[in-house]
Order: sequence, then C-alpha cells, then structure tokens
Amino acid sequence: MSTSYFKPRKPFSFSAHPYDLGTFMGLWQNHDDNHFLLNIYRIDEKEFSDYYSYHLNYALESDLTIEEDFFRHVWQIVQSRIRHFEMQDPFSNNHGMHRQNLAKLQQFQKYLASIDEWNARPSHIVIAEKDDLIQNQKQEIEKLNAELAELNQYEVSLKILIDDGHLPTFIDVIQQLRELQLPSGRKLIKSDHKIPYAKMIAKYFSHGGKDIPIETARNYFVDKKGDVTIKGTSIQPEHRLFKVIPIEPAKK
Repeated sequence: MSTSYFKPRKPFSFSAHPYDLGTFMGLWQNHDDNHFLLNIYRIDEKEFSDYYSYHLNYALESDLTIEEDFFRHVWQIVQSRIRHFEMQDPFSNNHGMHRQNLAKLQQFQKYLASIDEWNARPSHIVIAEKDDLIQNQKQEIEKLNAELAELNQYEVSLKILIDDGHLPTFIDVIQQLRELQLPSGRKLIKSDHKIPYAKMIAKYFSHGGKDIPIETARNYFVDKKGDVTIKGTSIQPEHRLFKVIPIEPAKK
C-alpha cells in the first residue's frame, strides 16, 4: 500500500473538513489521487491556495514528505489526469463533463506553476518559461534604452550660470514671466503646478558654480496670500533688479 500525502476523512465523521478526502466511509485505498482531483473540480479557483496548503501542511506535520516532493507529487497527479482527459473521445456522452474537468485542472496547474520555487516541473516547461521571460526582458530593455536615449537629448553637460548672489533675482524674473499676458488676455506661459519651474531651474541652471538643490528652487514657488508668501523663501526688495513689462503696441 502506497503512502498518501493527503489528509483523509475519518470514517463515519459528521464534522469532516470540506477539504478532507474520502466519503462517509473514509478514503478508498489507493484512490487518494481521484479524491484529491474531485475536490478540485468542485472548488472555486480562489480556493486553490487554501486547498493546496491544507494538504501540504498535513503532509509536513505528519513527516510524510518535504515541500518540494509534495509539489512534484501533486503536479504529476494533475498532469496525468490532464493527459487522460485530452485523450478522451470528443464525441462521447461525457465530453461536456470532461471539458469542464480539464479546464479546472488547467487552472489549478497554472496555480501550481505560480508557486514552483524549485523549478520542479518538467524541464521543457521551465526552459520555455525562462525563454519567454528573457525575451520579454530584452524587449523591456530595448524600450527603456530608447526612452533613455530620448531623455539624454535634453541632458546638459554645462549648466547656465547664474551670477553668484543673484539666484533670487533670476527667480524673480521667472516669476514675472509667469504673470505676463498676451494681447488676447491669455497668459504667455501657463502651468497648473509650480514644481516644473523649480525643476527647470535645478536641472538647467547653476548658481555661483554650484548645482541648485531642487528644494532650494521649490521654496521660491510657494503659495501666497495676496503679495505675502505663506511659507518658503521670499524675494527681498534689494534682489528685485528687473521689471518685465509688455511693449506698448505701435500707434497707427
């Protein structure tokens, strides 16, 4: 008699767990694989993990096997029954049931594939999956390289230098530009957020020969209540050296 890795139902038990294998009379000798599969046909896909773990824990706690061998055992049972259904006469009276059982077993096999941490499945399946993974990774790398090449077009090796001590002056000019209106009444430049201005300054400009931290630039673009800055860095009057104004239209 071969050893079963699955938890059997106790004979004449009125409070058996729904995942226990067997009938009211108990588990038929050497039919544990059939009973294990019968439960798969009945349960929902979302229960696969609980069902598998229930019997795995029983096998481990009973010192019947190790986790990898349990996985191999279940995989072999499922794979053998899949082959059995695939070989059945498609014109038999039981064809509809066979198709349903086959579909459920294939779903369960996908679950098993997702937990195969030992690559314990047949080598041709594992190799095929790894080949697909490598191909997908190659495509992703090509895509990322193309995106990186496009982004590199906007990189600069030398930043525009803002004279030492005049970062507030430059930012004051940028802030004025944000408020300029065209003759149509629309703003010359517009952004729903202020962070793009801070990022632009940090990315493309330097101050006194040093990079400008983005947080430093961000502090100049904060909320205001009237003309008063609520938080962040305000521009002092001595740094307001320029006034950007529109040109008056020529008189006809």
